[in-house]
Amino acid sequence: MSKKRSIRLGLITFAISLIITTLLAMAFLTNTSRIRRERATFIAESIANRIQTEIKNREYITRILEIQVRSSNGEITQEEFQKIGEALFDDNIDVVDITLAPNGVISYLYPMNSGVSERIDLFSDSQNKIHADNSRNTGVGIIMTPVNLSDGNYGIIIRRPIYLGDEKTTDNFWGFASVTINLSNFLSEVNTKGLAEENYEYKLTGTDVVTGKTQIIMEYSERALAAPVEAMISTVGGSYWTLSIAPMGNWMELYEIAGVLILVVMISILLAMLVAAYTSLQANAKELEVMSYRDALTNLYNPRSYQEHMEELSKKKLPYGLIYIDLNDFKQVNDTYGHETGDALLNIVAKRLQNSIREKDRAFRIGGDEFVVVIHGTHDRKFFEGVIARMRENVGREVTIGEIKLNASISAGYARCPEDGTKFEDVVKKADDAMYYNKRLLKAKRLTGQEKGRVTARDFR
Repeated sequence: MSKKRSIRLGLITFAISLIITTLLAMAFLTNTSRIRRERATFIAESIANRIQTEIKNREYITRILEIQVRSSNGEITQEEFQKIGEALFDDNIDVVDITLAPNGVISYLYPMNSGVSERIDLFSDSQNKIHADNSRNTGVGIIMTPVNLSDGNYGIIIRRPIYLGDEKTTDNFWGFASVTINLSNFLSEVNTKGLAEENYEYKLTGTDVVTGKTQIIMEYSERALAAPVEAMISTVGGSYWTLSIAPMGNWMELYEIAGVLILVVMISILLAMLVAAYTSLQANAKELEVMSYRDALTNLYNPRSYQEHMEELSKKKLPYGLIYIDLNDFKQVNDTYGHETGDALLNIVAKRLQNSIREKDRAFRIGGDEFVVVIHGTHDRKFFEGVIARMRENVGREVTIGEIKLNASISAGYARCPEDGTKFEDVVKKADDAMYYNKRLLKAKRLTGQEKGRVTARDFR
């Protein structure tokens, strides 16, 4: 009887253990799959944001050309164009050529040996006609890809319509400014190849708002992706691309599932609980370690990370620059709308500051509404002025938080090592003094009733 009871209790214990460990295994498999998808989503969004930023940077070339045409009232000379083209061309290795097309006919080309040997009428050319007509009539820029380039490669064409009058009408239409980009070089610039190194397959598709057609821009392989994650990319003129990525195998491989099920049968309840507890503690410890270097609100690097990073730069005697940034009138936002709105504004401003700098540079939140950007390497003042101008422009875009609309602005100042000081403390003081000088200058302008405008670096250096 005792033996039978022991067997019965053993069977009950086994059944209970099997149920519990099976549930734990299912939870583990589900959570692992979810984590992998979340990681893939983060990677896809990171690359999508990089693509979107680089597209905007290339589109800005056409904006510069538009400014030159309008400033010359449409009478830009070939010599002037070639000088502009030379200045713009060298900044981006993926740019194939830059063109101007008065009345839709390509008449200005840089470089001259890019492969276009004759004047092309965009309104007659089969590849360009429908987009050229739409862009001229709507006043909206266009992006076309993939297009066949003369060297046999695929490319991207970004085209902006130019009007000499204030109104975007066909009567005021002057022509087009265009930039052609080598698609493969562009994607290398944004590191889509890194996806393969992470064992992901990908497809980049684009939807043309003019034709409504969706087509593949680039793909790792022709086979369908297994339950991919996606990230949207806003490009030019309302067109958008979609980056889809998935693992080269499956989110959970069969051998992984089989291994977990074997462990369910073989491992006791106590051992399963210990393993789960250990795994949980290890994951939490790693997360806490990461969090200790990140600001909880904005996810920028925190003061501890800032201090250690600057100690490392100083120890290695590497050149750098510091941009000290303060959010203007932040206390008024908190007092008027509450700290929840203030926190939301800080989070948005932090993202815009991060998007204003290069990937190799770092942004830190060192106080309530105070930020520091570390620019690595040696750069002249014009470079820093450009970075600050980009920050002002990005931060200055209207912010909508619920039903509240805000217009934020920053005060900023910079200093460089070793140009402005070889000691970290000296560089910090000069950057901080420059930032507060800028803040006082802005307040003085308000008091004297001057118009609000962008404050350049010379105002506070």
